[in-house]
Amino acid sequence: MMRMNRRMHIRYLAVVLGLVIAVSSASGKETSKASDTVALVNGTPISKQELDGEIVKLQKTYLGLGKPLTCKQVASFQSEVLESFIQRELLYQEGKKSGIEADQAVVSKELESLRKQFFSDADYKNELTRRGLTEEALRSRMEDNLIIQKLVDRRFASKIIIADNDMVAFYESRLELFKQPLQVAVSHILIQIDPKWDTSRKQTAKKKAEQILQDLKKGGDFRSLAREHSDGPTRTSGGDLGYIKKGQLDKQLEDVIFSMKPGELSELVETGYGYHIFKVTDRKPETVLPYDSVKEQIRQQLIQGKAKQEAEQFAKSLREKASVEILLNDDVVSAK
Repeated sequence: MMRMNRRMHIRYLAVVLGLVIAVSSASGKETSKASDTVALVNGTPISKQELDGEIVKLQKTYLGLGKPLTCKQVASFQSEVLESFIQRELLYQEGKKSGIEADQAVVSKELESLRKQFFSDADYKNELTRRGLTEEALRSRMEDNLIIQKLVDRRFASKIIIADNDMVAFYESRLELFKQPLQVAVSHILIQIDPKWDTSRKQTAKKKAEQILQDLKKGGDFRSLAREHSDGPTRTSGGDLGYIKKGQLDKQLEDVIFSMKPGELSELVETGYGYHIFKVTDRKPETVLPYDSVKEQIRQQLIQGKAKQEAEQFAKSLREKASVEILLNDDVVSAK
């Protein structure tokens, strides 16, 4: 997304995939070749491709920290990650046995929210391809994850009570979590270009962007012009990007946006994605959110933490009764 971006939309996708990736690729919906199966959970295969993908991500994380993993460490992680896959598959199966179904409207809303984090549908689909996923497979996994979440909510989360003093203690001991950095509310118009375009076509796009900027300087309505001309994902909302924090956009764009005052219009900003025009509508200074405004958020976080622990114990009890066949061989994945 205008590299609102590779960093932000990949991070968002990673969060979503972090929730659904651990659900077995099969879950009764997908088939898996025997050579691509690392475990069978009550007859349901778990994909080697997904296990390898998770291990590669771990290796890259440690490599980025300057701590490359040894083969022995990778093998250990493989076993741990596979066990988490098995436990999640067991929770999924238990949810299905309990008659829990995924709310399709919720799944569709999550998918749409995810898609909007990308600059274009092509960019979104390319990221899925890079992760070895189709949208159909992603939707299926979101459904599976929703079933697991409903199971956990019904059996554990709904029965957990958090005391007020525990919430206050959590807040006071972790004030850094509730710091609200400087935020800027900004609207955006993008006239897209493709690096493969010839000079003439790029110049045409630039002239269009320059004309829009002139119209804005003459008093043109930003929202109307964004709806009419912008190629960006926020076109339908009149170019409204909402509040932006540092680190969400490319530095080139942030340098422009965070130097502007409310009501101010930027000049044309050129990037590899096209020509950008920004308008800042508000600025919120850095602050610490008051306890009352995050009280319910803390309550839910503590509830989910305890529910997760109870769900893990429940999954272990299911594991003892389940038919689980480990097919993981001695191959070790290497991050590229």
